[in-house]
Amino acid sequence: MNLLKMTRIVLWSFFGIRRSASHQADIADVKLPLLPVVAVALAAGFGATLFGLVKLAINVAH
Repeated sequence: MNLLKMTRIVLWSFFGIRRSASHQADIADVKLPLLPVVAVALAAGFGATLFGLVKLAINVAH
């Protein structure tokens, strides 16, 4: 459950719109040293997905 909460916090921060009160309530319940690990993993996953979609689009075009 804690991993899902950290994922939600990171995704909200990627989106960039968040109320301060909601952010503070979420931060109070998670382990902060793991938060950057989740952020890097999600960013790498997003980058890999975009890379895969571009490779797929290039292969389909040829």
